[in-house]
Amino acid sequence: LYTTIRQAGRQQDAGQPDQATQTYRQALAYLQGQPETKWTRRNIAVLHHQLGSTAQERGRPEEAEDWYRQSLTISEELGNRPGMALTCAQLGLLAEARGQAQLALEWNIRCVTLFDQFASPLTGTGPAALARLARQLGIPALEQAWQQATGQPLPQPVRDYLTSHHDEQPGGSP
Repeated sequence: LYTTIRQAGRQQDAGQPDQATQTYRQALAYLQGQPETKWTRRNIAVLHHQLGSTAQERGRPEEAEDWYRQSLTISEELGNRPGMALTCAQLGLLAEARGQAQLALEWNIRCVTLFDQFASPLTGTGPAALARLARQLGIPALEQAWQQATGQPLPQPVRDYLTSHHDEQPGGSP
C-alpha cells in the first residue's frame, strides 16, 4: 500500500494526473476491501483527498469537489482536525479557482478555526488564502463572514496576521 501510494505521488509530481488517479484508485480499492478500522478510514480519507487533487489537476472541478467532500466527511467522523483543515483549505482553493471568492473565504475560515492557535501550521494554505481573500474582498467582508461562521468577532491575532501579510502577492512572495 505504501509503495503504491508513493508511486501515485511520484506520478502526480511528474505531471501525470491520469496515471496517478489510476494508481490512487488501486490503493483505494485495496483499502476498501480491508476490515474497517480507524487506520483504514483515515487512509481512505487521504486517498479521497488525493483523488480530489488529481481531478483538480485534470480540470474536473466538480469531481474534485466530490472527492474532497468525501474526504472531509470521513475526517469529521474520525475527529481528524488536521485532515479536515487541509481539505477545507483545498476546497477554498478550488472555490477560488472557480471564481467563488465568498465561498473560498468561508472554507478558509472553517479551516483556520479548527485550531485554537492562529495561524496553526496544521492549517496549510488556510491563513495565506484568508489574507489574500481579505485583500480581494475587503476586511468588512471578512469580519462579516467570520462573525457568521463563528458567532464571534474577528480575533486580534487574525487582524495582526493580515497586517503582517498585506504586502504578499498571490504567489506568497512580497
